[in-house]
Parts: sequence; structure tokens; C-alpha cells
Amino acid sequence: MFDGPGIISDPRLVKKYRDNGLFYDALELIAECCDVITLSGAAVSMPPVKRGLGNNHCNLQIEAAKAGLDHVGTEYVLRTRNDILFVDDSFIDFYIKNHALPRHRFAALKQRVLISEFFTLNPYTFESLPFHYSDWFHFGLTEDVRCLWDVPPYDIMDATYYERHPYQKSTGIKERAFFSKYAVEQHLSFTVFKKFFPELTLDYHDDRTSIKESIGVLADNFVIGGPNEVQTYFRKYNDLKKNESIHSMCIPYSLWKKIINNNEKVDYEFLFSKDIAIAKVELVHEDDEKGLITPKGIILKLFFFILLRILGKTRRKKLRKSPKAFFRDSRFGPVRYMGKLYLRSTRPDIDTTGVNIRP
Repeated sequence: MFDGPGIISDPRLVKKYRDNGLFYDALELIAECCDVITLSGAAVSMPPVKRGLGNNHCNLQIEAAKAGLDHVGTEYVLRTRNDILFVDDSFIDFYIKNHALPRHRFAALKQRVLISEFFTLNPYTFESLPFHYSDWFHFGLTEDVRCLWDVPPYDIMDATYYERHPYQKSTGIKERAFFSKYAVEQHLSFTVFKKFFPELTLDYHDDRTSIKESIGVLADNFVIGGPNEVQTYFRKYNDLKKNESIHSMCIPYSLWKKIINNNEKVDYEFLFSKDIAIAKVELVHEDDEKGLITPKGIILKLFFFILLRILGKTRRKKLRKSPKAFFRDSRFGPVRYMGKLYLRSTRPDIDTTGVNIRP
């Protein structure tokens, strides 16, 4: 029970749960562990960032972080999602060993801040999303962490950007799932570092204009810790560590150290060449192996009804497993044409020739 935003001086269970022993013990534990319990103000949720996700709660995240950071009186702070459990405090020693490594022209924060490898994306590999730095947790000087959350709310025009604008012709498979102009992580980080470096550009989520600079900003302002460096338990993403491609999708500590040591002296595409090659193979495989989706429209449905009955067993299996490869390899013009219509209907945001057809 609470009266509204601000410090909750006397937290109590609502009547419905006063006889719930588990809730009672939880409240006792929170009261014992917390010096201050504060409630953030209201914030507006946005539509999903991309297909397959729930609503975008970026604004709630910003308000909650600011509300907590307002009451921090220590030199250092750990701001974290409330569903991440830190197994121990070894991340502090890891931070001490790495935070003072040499920094260069993109040093903006007073000191580096520790962030997670997970969702600190490598914009040269699977998803071309510059300035996509993980927001799972931040550990560093309180003034620096406050700076990272000194951002305005995400607005509805950006949240629905691709409902009114076409994708770029160069936009990749994964990036075409976006409804929003930016990922949440991009909104947070780019807003902050644009203040320090006005020359930085990110006009849309996969804008590669400042892709090299985004790596420089990452190198000079953050320390990256993966599961071996920062011991956490995060049930929601517990299986992420088992993903064989995760260290190519994201930037692990080992790769961050290589970036630091090279200090922009080498071409990043050369430095990331192994991970870029892995991504190319995986993306082609992913695009080819989606399987047959029920076609839209009576004409396409009739076409597939006939096609599946006249094909031999081998070719029918290929069509079901990888329709894109089937139509690409077909030598019969009308079949290729109908395949193009089918592929367009399953991905309404793009033409199969790569030309954008969004209204």
C-alpha cells in the first residue's frame, strides 16, 4: 500500500494479501534489505518495438531508474533490472581491473561504466544496430550512471515510425521486423552521447553512418562483462548462455579488449571478420528455413493446392521446408512468378527483389 510517487516510508500489504505468509516474508525481507523504497511516477507505454514483442515499456524503465537514482548518496551505484540476481560481488573486482584502461577521443563519462555483454550488439554482424548497448545493469560512478539515464521519454511518433516510413533498401532481414525508429537501447545511449558528440548520426535504427564511432563510444565509456565476468542468475534469459552464436551477435569481454588494444587502428570489419562470416551463414540459413506458411488470398491458396499435388516427393519436401529456395531454383516462369507473390505476401514490408513496397 502506498499513497503515490515518492518514498514509501511504511510499506504494507493490501488487505487481500495480509494473510499470505509468502508475501509477508517477502515484504519483511525487502524492508530489511532496503534503506529507501521509492515509487516512480506514471509513464506511458508504447506499442511493440518490433514483431513478436509485447508493449514497449521504455518510459516506465526511465522513470523507475531516475526515481531510484535520485536517492543514491554513495560515490558508486549499481542500477539493475529487478529480475537479475547477482550471485556475488566479484563484478566489483572485475570492474576495478578494467575501468581505468586507456581512453581516447570518445571518452564522455567521467569513468567507464560496467554493462552486460548480452544485448550489447555488434552492429557488424547479425543486427546492424549501432549504439545498441545493454541496459540490463550499470555499475560505476553515480554521476555517470545518472548521466546515462538523463534522457527524455520515448515518443509515439518514433514508436510507430515504420508505420509511416519505408525501410531502407539496404535494411536486413532482422532489421525489417522493427515498427519503432530505434531499439530502446539505442534511444537511451544515442540520446546521451549525441550531447557530447553532435557529429554522431543515427537517423533510423539501422543507420550505419556512425557505425565505427558507435564502437569507439562503447570502447571509451564502458566495460563489458559476460557470464564469466559477472556472476548473475537471470531466469528470463537463462538459456541465452547456451546460444552458440551469442558471442558473435554481441560483443564479449575478450572482443572488447581487442577493440581497446587496437584503438581504431584497424578496420573493424577485419577485426570482426570471423563473427561477420558466422552471421552471414546463419542469416542465410534462417531466411531459407522458415518453412511453408499458409498463403493469403484465394488465388495463392489454389496455386499451392495444385502445386503440392503435382510435385514429386523430393520437390514437395523442399517446398515445405524452404519455399524461398524452391522458388529461387525453379526453372518454370509462372511458378517463379507465383512464388514471388507468395514470398511478398508472407513479408508484406518488402518485395522479394529487395525493393521496399510499404505504403
